Amino acid sequence: MASDRPASPSVDRTLTVLETLVEAGEGLTLTALARATTIPLATCAAIVYTLESRGYAHRRVVGRSHFWRATARLYELAAPLAGEAFPARSR
Repeated sequence: MASDRPASPSVDRTLTVLETLVEAGEGLTLTALARATTIPLATCAAIVYTLESRGYAHRRVVGRSHFWRATARLYELAAPLAGEAFPARSR
């Protein structure tokens, strides 16, 4: 019997945060990110700090505001898969 609940809620929340950062393009404050994802603020903070430490998110500080965005590290992660998805054409 299939369930709507993810097998790993923490992974699901992390991917939701990452997808939201990518879709936003410009940086999001932690409050805006929590609101957009409906994930509690403290959980969003833990996720983005972890993503930052792993190189998947970057924080830009403007005054007292912190704006988060995804980094190009995602491309590095996906690059090997792109070769499989689009094999070189033989001439």
